[in-house]
Formats: sequence, structure tokens, C-alpha cells
Amino acid sequence: MKISLVSPYSSLYNAGLRSISAVLKNAGFDTRMIFLPMPSTESGWNISPFCHISYPESLLERLRVMTADSSIIGITLMDNYMRAGAELSKALKRADNFVIFGGVFPTLNPLKALEFADAACIGDGEYAMLELVRQIEAGSAPSAIKNIYFRGQGYPELDSIHDISSLPLPDYGPEGHYVYVEHLDEIIPMRSFEDYKPFMAFRPETNRDNTVYIYRMETARGCPDNCTYCANNVLKKVQSPKVRFKSIEKIEEEILWVKEHFPFVNELSIEDDSFFARKDVWETANLLKKYGLPFKSLFTPVYFTEELTAHLIACGMIACQIGLQSRAPNMETIYRRVAINKNIDEVLKFFSLRHPNYPLIIDLIVDNPWETPEDTLFTINYLLDHMPRNAMIGVSSLVFYNGTALCNKAVEENLLDTSTDYQLKTWHWHRQNRIHYTTMLLVMLKLRLPRGLIRALASKPVVSLLEKKFVTDKLIPCAVRTIKRLYKKIKGRIADKY
Repeated sequence: MKISLVSPYSSLYNAGLRSISAVLKNAGFDTRMIFLPMPSTESGWNISPFCHISYPESLLERLRVMTADSSIIGITLMDNYMRAGAELSKALKRADNFVIFGGVFPTLNPLKALEFADAACIGDGEYAMLELVRQIEAGSAPSAIKNIYFRGQGYPELDSIHDISSLPLPDYGPEGHYVYVEHLDEIIPMRSFEDYKPFMAFRPETNRDNTVYIYRMETARGCPDNCTYCANNVLKKVQSPKVRFKSIEKIEEEILWVKEHFPFVNELSIEDDSFFARKDVWETANLLKKYGLPFKSLFTPVYFTEELTAHLIACGMIACQIGLQSRAPNMETIYRRVAINKNIDEVLKFFSLRHPNYPLIIDLIVDNPWETPEDTLFTINYLLDHMPRNAMIGVSSLVFYNGTALCNKAVEENLLDTSTDYQLKTWHWHRQNRIHYTTMLLVMLKLRLPRGLIRALASKPVVSLLEKKFVTDKLIPCAVRTIKRLYKKIKGRIADKY
């Protein structure tokens, strides 16, 4: 029996889908993986607040032909890809096949997912999909499978994979793997591991000849924190309340596999929500150093210590990303980050004094309906006073993920229209219909404009004048869109891809 697994994401990483495919293959089933990266919809030039993907009919027809022999079609979806999933399901659904959605979107919005699919996978999908495939292969109508919500049936019993080290390594084929290449308008078969090379390439703007080939890997599932805005706020309830860590032995097995099959890879991106939270993070860093693989990671301030961070840098951590979101006291309370952010002063002092040129990335959230211009100015002034000179700012719009504490608060206070797909608003600040002046001040800080200039522009009289509704709702969005279009025309290519 043939199973087709489809991903609409721009990146070919997709650890969850690759893990499902690996489990199915280990059980003797034949899987096909189809990746549909559409860079134009992921780029900064799409000013829509949603990821609207209108696949060419010629592409959909090729997908119908490719999946004609598939009894099961699995489509992985994040929230803002719901419409892409709906379009794919409509095109690929037949009377004799079974379409199932998996990923964050169906986990948080199963009833919405069931409007377009026969079933929704909630949480971990590896063994749920294996049982589904076995039941369908046996010719029975599938039912009563943990983590799978069938249309017309009740909410399923949930289970999680406690030992993620027991899972096989992610499936990178290359047999049975296909990638849509937009500029060729073709679905290309992956014939060798070398074919992955262009999809792992990153060319820094400062040195276009210094190509970096990045392999993304997770060493854990879940987040130790419980921020009110994050999808993990819900995932902790339906998957596992505790972070599940891969063993050192499993991590080494994957590294050895990467070095054998992707010898061109010269950098790792650790995708864990907070790599510093690993109890064996010192040993894990030693392992990465042993194999000579520089790496990037994410962490939250609460897990910071000078000794640990110095050790990680010595082991090859060439960049790291820290979640701050806001330094304003009432925003930290709303986000449930008062304790999480408690070490941020020490973090910024450490990098300012000991590693002032280190590429530290500081993540911030904007477009919060409870955040006042004064709150944003508090964060701006804090960063002006404390941020290392070479640090970078990441600015993301608040997204209301269904079922999170912050989403529930917004619904209770009538701040969201629940009759719409409100949760699908993209996290890109520059695509919003309203762009606050204080958000632009953060962007100026991101662009490393002189801090003295930013201080002057952040004065109360200037902010009061430029936070008027006409400016935030008309002038700034229009200016941002015009600049993006001009930049695209000048560069002749898609830019600002996150």
C-alpha cells in the first residue's frame, strides 16, 4: 500500500513528517514524500496577513497523478497554512483514498481540520499513523486510534511517545522523495543525498561566496516553559507536559549519519525550544565539538549561566537566539515570563563585556492588543541601555493560537472575531494592516541605526505624534509596502526571507 506525505512549508526540514515516514518504512510500508516549498508565499513581499497559497492547476494535476496510487495522503500543517491544506485536500481527495491532517494546526483546531480532511492527528503522529495504515491495509474502517480524531467520531484518547530516542532517524530518502522547484515549475525527484545541497545552503549577505550548509536537528520535543501565547501552552496538555530529550547516544547516531550522507554540511541548527535546558547540555556540546560541527541554538534567560554559555561558545556555538518578547513588567506578566526573563540582565551583560561582537539574536513580540506605546518604549529603552553592540533584534507579530491562555483571554475580552480565522495572522510584522510607530523604532534598532538617533525618535512628543491612528493604519503600512516593492525591484529577487 502506498502512502503519500505532503509538506507545503518553505523549508524541507520537517522533522515530524520525516519521523512518521521513517516509522512507516521500518514497518515495511511504502511512503512517498512530496515537498512543495513556495518561496514567494514565505517571503517578505507577500503583504497579506495570511499565507495565501494558490497552487497552479498544472501543479495540482501533477500531484493528482503522483498520488493516484496512494491509499492514504497525509498533509502536515501549521496554523497559517490551513488554506494551503484545504486546497491540497480538495484537489487530492478521492472516494477511494483517506486524507489526514497532522501538525500544529489540527492539534489546536481539530474540528476546523475535519472540515477538509477525513481525520486529524493530534500530537505525536508516528505510531498513530502506523496503526491507521495497518487498519486501512486490513480493509477495515479505521477507528479508535489514539491521537486520531475521525470525522463523525468523538475526541480521541491521547498518548505521547515518552522515549523519543526509540524513534528511527528522520527519513531523508532520497528514494521516493520529491521537491517542487518554483522557478522550473517542476516536481523534481531526489536522486541522491547531494540533491539536498541547494536546499541546505545559506549564503550570508556579507560574504556570498562563503556558503554554509546547515542541517537542522532536534534533540528534544517540547518546551520547559509555559508562555501564554505559545502553541506549547496547548501542546503540553495533548502531548507531554514534560520535555522529552533524545539521548546522547541517539544524537551521536544522527551526527554520524549526517557526516556520512551529507559530507558538505558544515553547520548544525539545534531546533530545540530551549537547548540550554538539557540536563546533559555540557556533554552534548562536547559531542558537537568532537565532530567539529559549529552550531546555533535557542534558549530562554532563566537557563543562562556564564559558565555554561562560555562552555557552549568554546564548543562551537557560533550564534544563539534568546526569547525576551518584552521587558515591560505588565507584558512579562501577561506572557507569564516574569521568572523566565529574570536573568536577562546577566545575559546581556555577559555578551556585552565578554563577547561584544557575538551574533546574539533577541526575539521580541509586537502587535499585542494589551501593549501600550509606553510598554514598547520601556523595552526599547531597556535594549538601548543594555543590548550588546553586535546583537540583532527579531521582531514578530503576536499570533493567537487557538486554545492558548492568551487566546482565551482575548476571546473573553471580545478582542477577537471568532467567526473568522483570527488565529491565522502571520507573525511577520511587516504584513500587518496596522504597524505601530514604536514597532518601527524596534526595526530601526534591528537595522543598527545610531542609538542616539533612536533615543531622539523615541521621545514622548514624537511617539505621541506618530502613534496616531491615521499614521499607524495608513501612512506606515503604505510606506513599508512601497519600500518592500522598490527593494524587490532593485534587487531583482525575493528578499527578507525568514
